Amino acid sequence: MSITDGIQCACSSTDGNATLATLRKRLMRRLGFAAQANNPPPGMTELLNDFLQSAQVALFRRPTGEFRNERWFSWPLVAGQRLYDYPDNDEKNAPQSCPATLDPRKVTWVGRERDGVWSEMHQGINPRSYTTSELTGLPQRYEFRNCIEIWPAPDETLGNLVIKGKFDLNRFTEDADKTTIDSEIVFLLALANGKAHYRQADAQAYIQQLEVMIANLVAGTHATARYIPGPPVGEGVYVPPRPEVPFQ
Repeated sequence: MSITDGIQCACSSTDGNATLATLRKRLMRRLGFAAQANNPPPGMTELLNDFLQSAQVALFRRPTGEFRNERWFSWPLVAGQRLYDYPDNDEKNAPQSCPATLDPRKVTWVGRERDGVWSEMHQGINPRSYTTSELTGLPQRYEFRNCIEIWPAPDETLGNLVIKGKFDLNRFTEDADKTTIDSEIVFLLALANGKAHYRQADAQAYIQQLEVMIANLVAGTHATARYIPGPPVGEGVYVPPRPEVPFQ
């Protein structure tokens, strides 16, 4: 079991998304190759796959959060161990059994959990800290490289490293693989790029359609949030009224 089981949403599902093969056939028809959709000419499959794969990556790397791909990730802390691999998060095990892997470029919170107490950790490990590399204790700092490093190393095999962030794209190279994000958005960008590649005049029309769909997705992420010009305003604190003139 993972420390995040009680606060984690279900693993993101791609059930409603289209496969690479389905999207590629749609692209062929819309680009004017309908007669060859079941028997593409040499090089066509690779070209259209590249349009689709590049479109998904470009959309996924957008800084806004319209694709709802944020999750909690955790790694059990091991005494004396400073390095932890991204794919080894505990959520891959039952009961969550979620294959999602953290994208270290899109992290919103990093901390540790011990005995039910969650504490935030700070980014950056000064190389001078390695002078006392044998030091152990409660981890205070972290760095993302090709793995996750924490400092100091835990003094006990107890607690968890906990990170809130967005997960990376699933595999999208085989015909049966589905898009990780909304497949219609991916298709529209790939179609626009394909039409531009073949110098078809209506490429810009699909860019405009794509922008409308993305704007609608972004608007849907605001939920009940409201944006008022001016400095940030915290939650109101009730202050009992006081008389301006002291009682006689």
